[in-house]
Amino acid sequence: MPNLKTLHEDPWYELTAKEMGGAVQRIAEGYKKDQGGRSSAYSRNLELYEQIPLSGYSAHAYYGANAEKLMPFERDRLGIVGSAVDTAVANIYAPQKPKPQWQTLGATWEVRRRAYRLDRVCEGILNQRQEPFCSMWSFMTDCTYDLAIHGAVAIKVMADRVRKRIIHRNIPTPDIFVDPSAGRHPMDWFQIEPCDLRVAQRLFPKHAQKLEGANDYEWFGTSRNSSVRASREIELQYAWRLPVGPDEPGRWCVVANGTVLDSGDWVAPAPPFVFGYWRRHRAGIWGSGLAFLMGTQAEAAGDLDERLTIRENVASGKRGYYRPGSVKPDDLALNEPITWIAVEEGKEYPNESLTPPFAPMELDFRNAKVRDTWDSVGISQVSAAARREPGIESGVAQMTLNDTKAGRHLPEAQRYEQMYVDLAHQWVWRLRELAADDPDMIVQYPNGSLLRQVKWKDVDVEDDKAAVTVAPASSLPHDPWGRQQMVQALRQGNIISQTTAKTLIGWPDLDSELQTDNAESQYIDALIELYVNAEKDSWDATQYQAPEGFITNKLGALTRFGSAWFRIKTDQLSLPPKEKAKAEFNCALLIRYIEELAPLLPTVEPVKGGAVTPDMLAQAAPQVAAAGAGGM
Repeated sequence: MPNLKTLHEDPWYELTAKEMGGAVQRIAEGYKKDQGGRSSAYSRNLELYEQIPLSGYSAHAYYGANAEKLMPFERDRLGIVGSAVDTAVANIYAPQKPKPQWQTLGATWEVRRRAYRLDRVCEGILNQRQEPFCSMWSFMTDCTYDLAIHGAVAIKVMADRVRKRIIHRNIPTPDIFVDPSAGRHPMDWFQIEPCDLRVAQRLFPKHAQKLEGANDYEWFGTSRNSSVRASREIELQYAWRLPVGPDEPGRWCVVANGTVLDSGDWVAPAPPFVFGYWRRHRAGIWGSGLAFLMGTQAEAAGDLDERLTIRENVASGKRGYYRPGSVKPDDLALNEPITWIAVEEGKEYPNESLTPPFAPMELDFRNAKVRDTWDSVGISQVSAAARREPGIESGVAQMTLNDTKAGRHLPEAQRYEQMYVDLAHQWVWRLRELAADDPDMIVQYPNGSLLRQVKWKDVDVEDDKAAVTVAPASSLPHDPWGRQQMVQALRQGNIISQTTAKTLIGWPDLDSELQTDNAESQYIDALIELYVNAEKDSWDATQYQAPEGFITNKLGALTRFGSAWFRIKTDQLSLPPKEKAKAEFNCALLIRYIEELAPLLPTVEPVKGGAVTPDMLAQAAPQVAAAGAGGM
């Protein structure tokens, strides 16, 4: 491990720009050499999952292998590791779509409305396309494969200053370095990254000439001149020093060829990485994945299977007999792979008895070794085979069993949710970097089928005035039959509405019907958002929209507006008197809509004496059912 004192008397972040470049480059190269074992383990994990031998962890390792090397990988001939990783992703991560939620901590009415908008901005980033994935959720699902294989995944969150947006990149963990003596909370972070030479020259035009002499990026196990290249990929070295406190910012820089290309203060309390873990190491910042936890047992089970296969091939050898001259030699070549032996005329054909290749107990032992491999990580082999558990027929029993399985991997699911909390913080920090270059920067967030725009300065919330939470992961069964039975049970118990039931089933054929059913509720929600976010000084009376008489679910609309009014009144309880006055304007808009909507609700004319007869209830039943069909 490189000793800072042998390089410079002062730490790298306290050096001048001229000295900082050389110091960061030497530290990064020293860590890359000393921590080469991490690269070897990373490649081994990939080999177990891909079932092919690889020379490194780059795409070149896949493209450069010849046909003989692309044969199935014998170290895990049964493919247990790959199947376990795919099952873990499908059962634990893929069904989840966590969404960060911002909550204020005793803030003013203005801050609370900002937090609401910030919550919607985060939702917009989640739905934003992340090349080549359609959304952030799809990108994260792909990243969980690395999480399950290697035990840790690192997602770099960056600010694209050209397109004014947030971008993400999955960084191989061997390309990130920290000082092992720092334990779980290192203050200095280093990273190496490939970059196209021409792109780097456009990003850093002042150093275009020096970038020509930059070192080529070398993936582990790949020589820089080992293949033809369409473009030149140079190596950039990044370094971050975290701040000690709010009044003492840290430092960051990007270096190539010993030259500092860009640098500045680093005010975020964490590096630009979001880490996810399968099983985190008790010391350090990395973890262990399924390839490491199952690799030895999977290889042992595969070795046993190989020996049994060889014995079966040897013992199953069949021999046939014929009279000389009764069969043409060419016809013998067309027969099955049987050893043919000529028997002279007058002699009887030998009698043979086939010897079993192995005892049934040996086959049971092989199957037990495979089961032990699965049980060691708590993943169901039956789930991997997409079969229903034996003896489990009802949907309720299947739901109970799914809950039992989910409990085994509850820490993994919670760590996945924590990644979205960390992502939300990273998004805010990166958006602040963009806003530093453009104080009037505009951000977007979804509002139904449209996108709304708002200035970032009207959205940003100070870190000490808000917290981020994530709703717990869904526990619905993932098989169609179990999901349908659970949704039906919830619907029959009047726990959810019919529209919600259609959404939870998740059948693509219901999308068009759901869009029709939800159009009215989306309109009501848009009105509520308009009135809750209204500013008294800039409010135009023409913006107000009175309730329409043809609203089918008037009772549901009234309930939604009433719920919004109660939320504001609840927030007012903890606000100072001046802030309460600001919220009263928004409450007045909601109350006006409620008062104008209430007379439009269906009513039942009472008989003399105020009594209601059964016939009157039967007559009003269709109206009440129509009012509740849309879900409140």
